[in-house]
Amino acid sequence: MLCRLLEQLADEDAVLALRENAAAVPEGGALMLVEQVEGADGIELDTEAALHHLRLKAAFGSGVRTEGDFERIAALAGLRVAARRDIGWDHRLWELAPAR
Repeated sequence: MLCRLLEQLADEDAVLALRENAAAVPEGGALMLVEQVEGADGIELDTEAALHHLRLKAAFGSGVRTEGDFERIAALAGLRVAARRDIGWDHRLWELAPAR
């Protein structure tokens, strides 16, 4: 399980991190990912979340990603979204499996 790792990584580094962690998952397993996502729980970024987005963008070049951003990064890492669910506080749990 990876928790809030990708928010500190630019897209290319996020792809590499997912690819490397997915390689360690046993056959039939899944990579679990928890990240803050823009628009989770049907709510757009509030003031604090918007400031957090700006801090991430300035420090790491990442920012708070959208659902589409996560799906694109997962696909580039050779993964597909097997399941997802909002877990509160603008965070989502993603179950990622090999795309094959």
